[in-house]
Order: sequence, then structure tokens, then C-alpha cells
Amino acid sequence: MQTEHSGKVGRMLTWLFGTPEEINGHERCPTYLYRWRVWGGSTRYGHKTGRAIYIHHFVGEDWSRDMHDHPKRFISIGLAGSYIEETPQGVHRFRAPWIRTFPATHIHRIRTPLINGKRSCWTLLIVLKVQRDWGFWHEGQWIPWLEYVNGKDGLADRQKACV
Repeated sequence: MQTEHSGKVGRMLTWLFGTPEEINGHERCPTYLYRWRVWGGSTRYGHKTGRAIYIHHFVGEDWSRDMHDHPKRFISIGLAGSYIEETPQGVHRFRAPWIRTFPATHIHRIRTPLINGKRSCWTLLIVLKVQRDWGFWHEGQWIPWLEYVNGKDGLADRQKACV
């Protein structure tokens, strides 16, 4: 059975860097992001250690309808495809190539548009040292990520973007 990351590029990355992490809201939704750790970081969520480099393959939309922020400043380099970023300031589409940088406090949600029957966006992501805890934003309230994904009051299940 082929998975979203089993194309030529995905197989090569898996051979080089190991099985990618699948981001799906603790299995609440189908995987929307495959993440290969190229260098540094930790093997789980990349937030416990310092600097790291990842290759991201977006194949859907963030699993939660709520926006989130991050524990680290990061630099995103668009390699192929496009994504749509929702922020409190509005919605913007970015097409590769790009180089963007964000503070850890950047609040957003990502969607990958359907183009020629596929959803696909490849990025190289450089994350810097941990600066803060991170979390999700629900109705103007910040909720630490672990509390959110572990199902605080069932909120994560109610806010999942998949049906």
C-alpha cells in the first residue's frame, strides 16, 4: 500500500533520515504533515532540544481548526508546491520558492490546496532554540499544547478539522 510519503522523494528521504513523524492530532485525523528530522532536535515534536532542520511534506490541512503558535523561532524555505496560511490578520497563499521567518509567537494554521487532484507542499524548516511553551488558541484563550491535544474538556475532538 502506498502512503502519502512513499513517492520517490519520500522514499529517498526515509532511506536517508528514517521514517517520518506523522502529524495528525494524536491520530484524531488523517496525517496532514510528514516530518523528516535532517539534523538536531529531538525525535518527538522537536521541542525538547535546541536547533534542528526538518523537511516537511504537507498533504492536507492542520488537524485542528484552532490556530497554534510555536516553541521556537523558525525559518521556512518553500521547496515545491504551495500552502494557505490562516493568521489572525487574514489568509494568505504562499507558492514555492519562498524564504520566511517567524517568531515563536507567530499564530497560524496551515492548509494545503488541492492542485491536479493532489495536496502537496514541501518545505525545509530550520528551528532555533526553545524560547517558550507553545499552544493552541481557542476563542482568544491560549491553551498549552499538551493540555489541548490530550483532550482538555474534549476540546481537541470538537475542534478537529477532519470529519
